[in-house]
Amino acid sequence: MPKVHEDQKNKFEEDFFTKFHKDTEVKYVLRKETVDGPKEERIAHLKKELRDSTSHIAFKACGTNLPLRFPMAKNATAPSSEYADFDREPDKVHLRSPMILNGVCCSLLVVLDLNTFDGMGHLEFDEELATKQAETPNDVVDILPRRVPAFPTQPSQSMPPMSQPVWEGQKPLSDSTY
Repeated sequence: MPKVHEDQKNKFEEDFFTKFHKDTEVKYVLRKETVDGPKEERIAHLKKELRDSTSHIAFKACGTNLPLRFPMAKNATAPSSEYADFDREPDKVHLRSPMILNGVCCSLLVVLDLNTFDGMGHLEFDEELATKQAETPNDVVDILPRRVPAFPTQPSQSMPPMSQPVWEGQKPLSDSTY
């Protein structure tokens, strides 16, 4: 099955995505152990989670949580400033997380306040990722019929029919034994 829809642009304009087109209030989902910690500790934890791709953003209005994943350069220890920019504004981080959501290539764009971990965010259609995904051959679809054998229509000779007992000497259960 293909990863993306054939007509992604129109799919992005449909009902599910329309609530995410405009800037909406979002919140960084903090882990329980870091909620009460000092600001520096929470920011360090955010940076670690961004690096490890284990962080989530929640849209407050509808409760939708989306994972943040960033393309990492080989041997990089953190996402590039294109995806996680802590230097653009003081006390804020600008995030861009490309993803395939419901078969549509899009990017989650978020600006978070580092004091409150609240911010604004929205989804944008990602034309570059959509083009790349459309050009990627879907080898899985071609391989599947060869890898998955057809389910046998005839019962196997190694399995006894259901009406016979499985073990020697075992008697079939009757309705009266229950």
